[in-house]
Amino acid sequence: MISDSVARPRRTAAPRPRRRTLTRMFAPVIATAAAVAATVALVAPTQAAPAKPTPVPFPTGDLVRLYPSDVSSFPGGVYLQPIETFSALRRDHPEIMAQNLDKVVAINQAAADDPALQRRALTDAHDDPLVTMSDAFGQKLGSHFRNALAAGRLPKTKSIFSDYLARGGGIANTTLVEKYVFGNDRPFVVAPKRIRKYTRTDENEYDALGANPSFPSGHAGMFFWRGTLLALMLPEFAPQFLTRASEGGYHRVVLGVHYPLDVIGGAMVGQAAAADRWNDPEFKRLLRASATEIRRELEWRCGAPLSTCINQDTPYLTDDEAKRIYTDRLTYGFGRVASPTHRMVVPQQAVDMISPAFPSLSDAQRRQILVATAHPAGYPLDDQRPGRASWQRLDLVRAYTARVTVDDNGGVTVH
Repeated sequence: MISDSVARPRRTAAPRPRRRTLTRMFAPVIATAAAVAATVALVAPTQAAPAKPTPVPFPTGDLVRLYPSDVSSFPGGVYLQPIETFSALRRDHPEIMAQNLDKVVAINQAAADDPALQRRALTDAHDDPLVTMSDAFGQKLGSHFRNALAAGRLPKTKSIFSDYLARGGGIANTTLVEKYVFGNDRPFVVAPKRIRKYTRTDENEYDALGANPSFPSGHAGMFFWRGTLLALMLPEFAPQFLTRASEGGYHRVVLGVHYPLDVIGGAMVGQAAAADRWNDPEFKRLLRASATEIRRELEWRCGAPLSTCINQDTPYLTDDEAKRIYTDRLTYGFGRVASPTHRMVVPQQAVDMISPAFPSLSDAQRRQILVATAHPAGYPLDDQRPGRASWQRLDLVRAYTARVTVDDNGGVTVH
């Protein structure tokens, strides 16, 4: 075994001679230097800096062709089914709808004393989400990513994720159909005197959104399909990207353009859309190529394997912080409206979404993990109808950070 350090020669108690030659005087130093040089020579090849990658865009044919996941896997080719319990909730629970308004008013009003929060919310509202979400990589790696993006060195990633026309999105997950099915008015329309409007110079989205229904939040959906796919592509950052997606949704409440239930519904749509992309082998090929592009670029810029770079960086959030914040935003503090003991039914499309964290497990074992880490039952938008699965209860942050053991019979225990 080669050590990274070399022990210094031990000093002796013998009396020092009056005269010493330079060679004899520096013999210990020379020996030490020789040992260090030998060690470096042996270690250096395994610590060589990663090579500079050569960016190569996707062929045009990969971007202009149609993919199965361009259309939702749900009935009608849209994402209405996962969130259609909103109709019954609005009809049967006026107290929840009243809380929905009160919560957005409280969050929106509290932001009046937090200019930094206002700026961050407005940045998420108006700027390229691929740039704004990059802080999920961490302080240094996020900067590396943005520099690479600005230099045109991430062409594959940009084509899939950047701006509002990104190839990873699509008509199916725009929420346009769903919004007009529910026709729910926005908070600043319902309670104009209770909602503060935060804007940037020459950018006022309130005027454009006034006639546009609120449920589900398209911006939240956009953040969640991006954040979820990036989590699946780069599982080392999964808790951070998922929680960063939830922050993008939270900012819609800060601005008073969406209710918490809009954001919860948008998150469900976004994750269902991400699951469709991930389960589409043809599109997954693009996602994996983008992941490789990101990984190689970050390692080259950092000068080390990605795991080393992560350990030396300041994270967006620790895993424990991410778990706490993400879990809070699954329900925004609403109480239960349905059975608290209802069995968790995992959406079939979601089972493979934790395969990057548990590649050696079977689908049945991954399903057990998603059940064990699911949010408690009965909260608004939890679908408990016979034969239906619950997207609201999925907690991918807890699933990705779970410590799992498998017994001799293949049974999974989540600790």
